[in-house]
Amino acid sequence: MDYIGDKCPVCGKYFHADDDIVVCPECGTPHHRECYEELGHCANLALHAEGYDYSEQREDSSDNAKVCPNCGKTNEQDSFFCKHCGTPLDRKAQTDNQNEQNTNGFPFGAGQPGNPVFTNLTDPLGGVPGDTDLGDGVTAGEAAKYVKQNTPYFIRVFSNIKNFNKSKFNFSAALFTGGYLLYRKMYKIGAVLVALQLAMMIFEMYLTVTYSSLFTEFSKIYTNAGDMSQMLSNYTAFMESSSPTDILVVYLPTLIDLARIVMMIVVGLCTNRMYMTHCKKKIIAIKNNTAEGENPDTVLQTKGGVNVALAVSLLVTAMLITYLPRIIGLYM
Repeated sequence: MDYIGDKCPVCGKYFHADDDIVVCPECGTPHHRECYEELGHCANLALHAEGYDYSEQREDSSDNAKVCPNCGKTNEQDSFFCKHCGTPLDRKAQTDNQNEQNTNGFPFGAGQPGNPVFTNLTDPLGGVPGDTDLGDGVTAGEAAKYVKQNTPYFIRVFSNIKNFNKSKFNFSAALFTGGYLLYRKMYKIGAVLVALQLAMMIFEMYLTVTYSSLFTEFSKIYTNAGDMSQMLSNYTAFMESSSPTDILVVYLPTLIDLARIVMMIVVGLCTNRMYMTHCKKKIIAIKNNTAEGENPDTVLQTKGGVNVALAVSLLVTAMLITYLPRIIGLYM
């Protein structure tokens, strides 16, 4: 049984992942080893005669607790998500999460109750049990708390990666590449990809502006050709009259576009696996480094998610870089 997030009945502190825990053999109450040895007996010794069972008390206690609307388990009052299945416990969060699941790329009411094809979309874990091991001691329920947005998709993908070593192509990541990774708070790799995209974009703009006359001359191969034979004749003449440097400059934008397409495909193929690794590392760090007196589950639920402000800023910046030079050119 996982006691992380429970309190030691002797010192009142929450159990952490690296704590040495001793469980009473009679009633199942967990203690810090040093607390148990200092006390000399189970903290609930007086209740043993009444048949006290810690596991029953743990499940059934409703004092200062929130009841999960999905699995019926109890959670502490300061919990935002169920520690068993990851369902949002806040009413607004439940509504937002449900709306996102019901519009997760499936039109015509997919994911609504009563639709047998997509019923697992109404489950924040996408039909995956909350205690499913995703590797390295991280469960699906913990991953859902960290992922937050679009949990049905990601938890199913994480489970398939762990069990079958199969992932899915992430079209959003392929389309927005570095920006998407920053949106998912994978800041290091996201920043590298954004910087690479920006460098490619600026270099391409530099070429088209600096060698505008060369590109104009190259375009005449097609605009001045009446038929295919004329176009081939124009192309041959251009190639014979141009230096190797000019030829390289003319084709560099095409090569850059091809490199951009390759990068999009690679990111689309690899993002889900990278994101799973990222989530697990962050979750393990949170569980191991939570300060004394803090509930690891509560800390976990305040981390992760997405960075919407950064994603919007990147989108606006990309649009400015792409279209502002053209707008300025119209008035010059």
